[in-house]
Amino acid sequence: MGREELLEKARAGVKEAYLERDRQLIQCVNAIDELDRAGNLLFERLQEWYGIYFPELRVNEPEKYCELVLKVDRKNLDMGEISKIVGEGKAKEIEERAGRSIGVELGEKGLDKIRELAAEVLDMRTLRDSLEKYEVVVAKEVCPNLTYLIDATLAAKLIAHAGSLKRLANMPASTIQVLGAEKALFKHLRQHTKPPKHGILFQHPWVNCAPKKDRGRIARLLSTKIAIALKADFYTKNFIAEKLKAALDKRMDEIRKG
Repeated sequence: MGREELLEKARAGVKEAYLERDRQLIQCVNAIDELDRAGNLLFERLQEWYGIYFPELRVNEPEKYCELVLKVDRKNLDMGEISKIVGEGKAKEIEERAGRSIGVELGEKGLDKIRELAAEVLDMRTLRDSLEKYEVVVAKEVCPNLTYLIDATLAAKLIAHAGSLKRLANMPASTIQVLGAEKALFKHLRQHTKPPKHGILFQHPWVNCAPKKDRGRIARLLSTKIAIALKADFYTKNFIAEKLKAALDKRMDEIRKG
């Protein structure tokens, strides 16, 4: 085979690899993670900056806080708009706090810049939600068995951490169980600390809501069924998740009953 033929074959292989849907899924997962990090940092900056003007404003939900930043003028409160965001009770509380605020006047230009930042944080959250919906669609397409067993977002994170569906499908259940806990695993191997019982799977409600003594057993149970589902998704393409889920639920009931 000549040089040109080899190059053409290599190009075809690269093109085929880029067409794989799990690569698109991985990029989507990474984009969401980066948006989360950037959005959280910008929201913290927004709170600090707006806190100069209205330090008494306290709202738990970031989206509502940003919406209030866009609407609240301490000297000319639009109670109707504020009530739409947080309800009448909270709106009255904000009115009282605005009346006795120790915040500094920043002028319209200063407030406009803060509002631009608030709008940007909201836009980032809207984009993140849109990407997450796409992530769910692609995950269900790439691994229907796995997404039937566990949440599609969690399935996508496992694939992204492994690097591809193929790599994840070839991992033993014991590796899947601690995937994402590599630092703790290396520490265990080097310093003989306690081995990790779970990694990314801690995000599954069965694991994080379980008593601490049961978390390792539940994570092991999940990883065993996940490993089987993955092999079906990557190799046979057969849908076997209903049987796996029934067996998983039955065993989980037994664990809960002790």
